[in-house]
Amino acid sequence: MIIDPATYEDATQQYLGWCPECRAFTRESTEPDAESYDCPDCGCNDVMGAEQALLLGKISIKETP
Repeated sequence: MIIDPATYEDATQQYLGWCPECRAFTRESTEPDAESYDCPDCGCNDVMGAEQALLLGKISIKETP
């Protein structure tokens, strides 16, 4: 999933968690290196911190020209 830089920066500053099932930031209070947190939207246990999602290739940041 490709996200824009502003979305990534907001997610890191607000400690949001990325859900690979929902393909969205769905969880608050998620540490940057978190893994296997619960998703409040779909109930899966795959939510991870924004930085962890980037490191694992679950998200990538859109290149700006």
